[in-house]
Amino acid sequence: MLWVIATITTAPGRDRDVLNALLDVATTVRQEAGCHLYQPSQDHPEGLTADTSPRRDTVTIIEAWDSRQALDEHLETPHMARFREQTEGWVIERDIRLLSPR
Repeated sequence: MLWVIATITTAPGRDRDVLNALLDVATTVRQEAGCHLYQPSQDHPEGLTADTSPRRDTVTIIEAWDSRQALDEHLETPHMARFREQTEGWVIERDIRLLSPR
């Protein structure tokens, strides 16, 4: 099993556009071979503690995949290519972390 935490920093005010584009492909992604979880999300408006406030212009995707091969195949799908094309100029930075659950 492989977990992915993908954090996308968007251009100012484009977080909802990126989130909506991810939600548009989420059902298709969840049907891909090897996908156990694909959940686009944003920080909760209350934050966790007084020291953590919600990040603006940020979208996080929480994913779980059978293998690196399943993840790599996901990244090459036509719907993800369309997502990247649609959001070009809206995405400033991507921070993608691959995690091995223990």
